[in-house]
Amino acid sequence: MAGGGGAGDSGGMTTYATNITPFAAPARNRTGPLAATVTGAIAAFFAVILIAGGAALLWVSSHKTDAAGYYTTATHEYSTPTRALASDSIDVDADAPDWVLSSDTLGRVRIDPRPADAGKPVFVGIARTRDVRAYLDQVQHDEVSDVDFDPFTLDKTRRAGEGRPAVPAAQSFWAASSADGRPLDWKVRSGEWSVVMMNADGSPGVSVDATIGADAPFIRDLAWWLMIPGIALGAIAILLVVLGVRGLTRATPQAPVATPAG
Repeated sequence: MAGGGGAGDSGGMTTYATNITPFAAPARNRTGPLAATVTGAIAAFFAVILIAGGAALLWVSSHKTDAAGYYTTATHEYSTPTRALASDSIDVDADAPDWVLSSDTLGRVRIDPRPADAGKPVFVGIARTRDVRAYLDQVQHDEVSDVDFDPFTLDKTRRAGEGRPAVPAAQSFWAASSADGRPLDWKVRSGEWSVVMMNADGSPGVSVDATIGADAPFIRDLAWWLMIPGIALGAIAILLVVLGVRGLTRATPQAPVATPAG
């Protein structure tokens, strides 16, 4: 009796067993890449603020000035029934560095006056507040404590007096003045200053149509002081984010790999 073929001899089919063998990649520390990504995002936020602020200041310095580079108000009437209109003390910080005070960094002020009455010449001057107060002592005048340009309003306080001031153009204490209708131009200096508007003869009833402008080069300087660090910070932020994202990608565990059984 012939024996049948064994199980190993039967059939022409070959079967394979498949085992899923997980491949575990070495664990990577995600703390560093995550910190780099977060730091980069924060740096990018501040970079955008710096760049936007600098760009805005550059736009203002380019589009909001006249042909001479001054930020200038519209023409407004400055008037008083008294003998003079004087500003309260304008305090320019004396603690600024010497290089700022000795240069044009603080800018210039320009006042372009026109008499409301063409037959009544006007005088405009800027001087130390102590000299102005001594000059107008015992002279009735209005002191301006605040100015709003939109809408235009003057907050004034009446100072009593019966005296008649000396002719203003004859005084030697003015840092800058205009008595002939030409614009007054003053280079800003540290200290306490006051602006005075009067009739050229010191008579009561002052009415001056004037524009006031300021040249402020520090605005352009400030724009670049914001833009340059902002650009540098932005470049650092991009680098940190790229490195952080790349590190996080490498630290992500790989999926299991299927391998055939032997």
